[in-house]
Amino acid sequence: MYRPPVTRARKARRVEPWVVGLITFLSLIVLAVCIGLTVHYVRYNQRKTYNYYSILPFTSDKLYNEFGREASKNFTEMSQRIESMVKNAFYQSPLRGELIKSHIIKFSQESDGVLAHMLLIFRFPSTEDPETINNIIENVLHEKLQNVAGPPNVDPESVEIKKINKTETDHYLNNCCGTRRNKSSTESLRIVGGTEVEEGEWPWQASLQWDGTHRCGATLINSTWLVSAAHCFRMYKDPSRWTASFGVTIQPPKMKKGLRRIIVHEKYKYPSHEYDISLAELSSPVPYTNAVHRICLPDATHEFHPGDEMFVTGFGVLQTDGYTQNHLRQVQVNLIDSKICNKPQAYNGVITSTMLCAGSLKGKRDACQGDSGGPLVSSDARDIWYLAGIVSWGDECGQPNKPGVYTRVTAFRDWITSKTGI
Repeated sequence: MYRPPVTRARKARRVEPWVVGLITFLSLIVLAVCIGLTVHYVRYNQRKTYNYYSILPFTSDKLYNEFGREASKNFTEMSQRIESMVKNAFYQSPLRGELIKSHIIKFSQESDGVLAHMLLIFRFPSTEDPETINNIIENVLHEKLQNVAGPPNVDPESVEIKKINKTETDHYLNNCCGTRRNKSSTESLRIVGGTEVEEGEWPWQASLQWDGTHRCGATLINSTWLVSAAHCFRMYKDPSRWTASFGVTIQPPKMKKGLRRIIVHEKYKYPSHEYDISLAELSSPVPYTNAVHRICLPDATHEFHPGDEMFVTGFGVLQTDGYTQNHLRQVQVNLIDSKICNKPQAYNGVITSTMLCAGSLKGKRDACQGDSGGPLVSSDARDIWYLAGIVSWGDECGQPNKPGVYTRVTAFRDWITSKTGI
């Protein structure tokens, strides 16, 4: 006969009072630590952005007209020096790590020197007192810049700062050439099957449309001028039938403008690829926003070097004879030495001094039909973007040993100035 196992109740063990007290004490310690960590996290991770407009008087061994022109080599070098001075000043202060951006907007001339106009952007815990922060920032600038060796020689006692809001900050940045809101990943594949971009990544990109249909890309170089390829206007010359749209989508556009006139380089002769550059004047100025503003034009003497990382963007097709895209795409490419591009297996000597090759000799990373006239861009040490090339031509799209060929902007820098004054 089956007999179930016998179970016996265990006698409850008495817990000593000191054990209860110890457990309670340890629990309170753990609770206090958790609360402290939570407060610390909230204090130091809920941070607020503080924006300042700063004016720094200085003297230099250079004449103002050597560096006063935006986007010039001397402008960039002077900006880097002053931005580095300011960054180092805060690095050696209690605000180390709080400064997230120092950015020269412009220089202006005074009778006894020059003024550097700069944006300073900080992130502080939201619990900090704004007035206290203002005083600390001023004190750091006045104190830490005292012993900085020039040139340029900054006058710390005369440095001024003014707190500004985000709208004012955006306005100043958008009026500087070559600034962007987002950084693209270098893992982007290609426009031919590549990646879509976010609003504000490439704010100078335009779509040129003939009777409402996308034909070419273009680049905004100031509030009223676009630069594009000459071949875009070979058969379509009437400016009244062209429109330019801005933003990352063609439909709906962020902004749309008509064209007042088109200037094609006088020496462009189809079917040659030489002098493949044009300018288009907008019917009215473009108001600069986070999503739409201009790129920097490089000096004629500016040098881009083989191997430099660049980006090309456009609304073109994803494969030869495909359909244009409604959403802007991007591709990271590398500048290729013209000697390599002129080898027999590539373009066999047809690349001239007014052209650039960019892409990959392995293929797969390239512009394509519908991207013509669009920008090939490169950034400097300040993360300011310059127009290096204009999408011109190539042997199909993304083929091995057949990289994209671009109009070299530096070769036509003086021509652009002669037509636009820029």
